[in-house]
Amino acid sequence: MIGVYGGHCVERHTATIFDRGGTKRIGPLLDISSIMWGRNRDAMSEATVRIEGDACDEQSGFISSLRSHRHEMVIYRGQDRVWEGPIHRISSFPSYTEIVAHDVMDYLLHTPMTQEYDNRPPLQGPVSTRIETIIGYELVHDRTQVPVGEVTPVTVPGWENLDPPVNILPYLDIHHWPNEAESTSYTKPFEMTVGEHLENLAAQSGIDYTTVGRAIHIWDVSRSLGRIEQLSEANFFAEVIVTEYGSDHTQAEYVIGQDGIYGSALNTANLDYYGPWTSITTAFNEEGTTAPAEPELHSQAIRNLVGRSPVPIEVRVPDSSGLVLSDTLTINGLVPGVQVPLRARLNAKPLAQMQKIDSVKVTETASGETIQITLTPTTRADSDVEEET
Repeated sequence: MIGVYGGHCVERHTATIFDRGGTKRIGPLLDISSIMWGRNRDAMSEATVRIEGDACDEQSGFISSLRSHRHEMVIYRGQDRVWEGPIHRISSFPSYTEIVAHDVMDYLLHTPMTQEYDNRPPLQGPVSTRIETIIGYELVHDRTQVPVGEVTPVTVPGWENLDPPVNILPYLDIHHWPNEAESTSYTKPFEMTVGEHLENLAAQSGIDYTTVGRAIHIWDVSRSLGRIEQLSEANFFAEVIVTEYGSDHTQAEYVIGQDGIYGSALNTANLDYYGPWTSITTAFNEEGTTAPAEPELHSQAIRNLVGRSPVPIEVRVPDSSGLVLSDTLTINGLVPGVQVPLRARLNAKPLAQMQKIDSVKVTETASGETIQITLTPTTRADSDVEEET
């Protein structure tokens, strides 16, 4: 497409600058030569917009007025508002300008945990409830701090108390189910930021998270955020691969804590056929915590055993394979944590298997658009119902 200033630019996407909070529109970025944005499970995503040539020169005044960590970039794919977050970096080159933004998870990564949070027994509870409490408090909590070279403390406002507010809490979505992963974590004030704690919990304590637009979704790792239609070879620009992984198989699981305490789980199905294949893993690590007790270790062992007998068979596509959308498979359905029934029909071993989306990456240049997704197997069905809150 030929843009306002005569250059070749993207056709499907647009980008607009907003003030903090994503409600006050400041103005559009015109004649975008390339744009990239994504969605990730258990990681912050990034978006990049590039403006070249005359379009860069003509918009230099507007671009010069933008400020990282104050203004936000909002990306639209057609009429759909698909991505947004604070500008992180603005780079000016002789022939082009590049604007990089992070999704709204970036605000949590720069929000300290200002008080003690104690889930040691008998105060243990779901991991999702713990992080929900922390986010809800820290985004509205003002704190006092002494400025450099002064002796009188000043008030440092919470994000949601600013004008305009950061506007995260209205869109925070914590998904609760029965029998969620439990936390016995204990943290002291200013040990880490809220975002760092969320990253650690996702890596080691049985939850997942993703950011979609302005909404941060958090849920138990053994569940999913929904399901899209079945995909097959026809949906990808790559071959579908079927692989059996003996390394992922076990019949018994032991999770080891401190001082000889452990939890265990045993799957008797296929036990005589395969034999007593056994795995031993270390307990989820929780910052500053008292060692998990036996019930928590037992719960972790059960979670670790799910889907590991019979020997797991994975049907997959190469990472970041290009995807073909349709009238029923839309960009709004491509959310990390959503289940994807994937079928391989052309292989020597045809197979259908449930997968989940790990990441989404969308790139558009003047030559066209590419949509890439990364999938991982998920073997647990959603047999229970999300709790009302």
